[in-house]
Amino acid sequence: MNSLDTWKLSNEELHQLFKDNSEFVSLKVRGNSWEPLTRWLKLDSRIFKETTNNPRITLSDIESLAEIYNYRSIRWKAKKLTPLPTKLIPRFVKNTLRKVPIIKQIAFELEIIFYKYQEISNENLISVVICAKNEEGNRKLLIEALNKFKKLPNKIEIIFVEGNSHDKTFEMLEKVTKDFSSIFKINLFKQSSKGLRNAMFEGLKISSGDTIAIVNSDFTVDINDSINAISEATKNENILINCSRTTFPMEKDAMRWSNYIGNRFFAIFLSILINQPISDSLCGTKIFSRKLLNLMKQNGSLESKSDPFGDFTIIFEAANNNIKILNYPVRYYARQAGVPNISRWIDGLKLLRVCWEYMISDI
Repeated sequence: MNSLDTWKLSNEELHQLFKDNSEFVSLKVRGNSWEPLTRWLKLDSRIFKETTNNPRITLSDIESLAEIYNYRSIRWKAKKLTPLPTKLIPRFVKNTLRKVPIIKQIAFELEIIFYKYQEISNENLISVVICAKNEEGNRKLLIEALNKFKKLPNKIEIIFVEGNSHDKTFEMLEKVTKDFSSIFKINLFKQSSKGLRNAMFEGLKISSGDTIAIVNSDFTVDINDSINAISEATKNENILINCSRTTFPMEKDAMRWSNYIGNRFFAIFLSILINQPISDSLCGTKIFSRKLLNLMKQNGSLESKSDPFGDFTIIFEAANNNIKILNYPVRYYARQAGVPNISRWIDGLKLLRVCWEYMISDI
C-alpha cells in the first residue's frame, strides 16, 4: 500500500481520498517537532510572507478528518526518524529505534493507516476452536458453554483439538461430540505434535467459518463475555477482538502473581511495538475474521514455531496486515479443575525472543 505525503496534497485531493471509499487509506504527515521547522527552512511560513504554499497537517488533524468520513485509524508508526541521511546505520538499528518510545514520537515523518468501517451481515458461519489437554474435570463447564452457544443466531462449527492428555479428556470430548452433533457441526481430533500453538493452529487450518473464535477449554473466561465478544466480532472483518482479563478485578487464585506481572509486562511491550493498545497479551480468547486467517496462511506465519502459545503471532500478524486490534473486557475466574499446561519461565523467554524478532524487523 502506497502512502501519500499530506504536505503535497491540495484541499480537494485530501478530501477526495476519503470520498473514494477505498478499503484502506495510508498517509504520511510531518512529526509535530519537525513540521514548523521544515516550512521555516523553505521560508514557507507566515513569518516570512502573507500566505503559505503547502498545507500544515498534523497527526491529530488527519485522524479527525478520517473520522468524519467514517474511517478509523489502525495505527501510526515512525516512517523516517530524521531528514538527515542514515544509509550508514544498519537497518535493524533503525527498525529498533523507530519503535522506541519518545524517539518515535519525535520522528521526522509518521505514517498512519485507516480502514473504512462498514458493518457486514452477522449471519455468517462461526468456527469455535477449543484446545483441550487434561481437561476431563471441566466437562460440566464445557456442556454449559455449548448450550449457551446455541443462543447465537449464527450457524456454529465446533472444533475440538485434544492435546494427548494423561486423563480421559479425549473420551469425554467424544461423548460431548456425540451429544451435540445434531446441533453443531463438530470436529474432534488429536493434535499431531505438542504445545498449545500447534493445537491451536491445527484447529485454525481446518476451520471453515467466516468468523473464527479461539476459546480456552478451562472456561476461566466467563463464557457469556466470550459469546458477546464473538457476536460483536461478526460485524466487521477488519478487526481482531483480544479479550482482556486484567481490566476488572479477577477472582482470587485466578492468576498467579508472577503470571500477572509477566502478562502486564508483555502487554505494555507489545503496545509499544505495534503502536496499538494491548491490555492483556496472553488471554486465550481471541476472535477474528477469515480475512486475517487467510493472510496468515499465505505468509506462512501459521507454521511458525517460535511462539509457544500463538497469541503473539496473531497479534503481530493483525498489526502487520492492518487489522484493528480491539480490547474486550471479560470476567476471569479461578480454575475449577486441572492445572495450567504452560511453563512460565521457559515460555516467557520464548516470548521475549518473538518480541525481539519483531522489534528488529522492517515492519
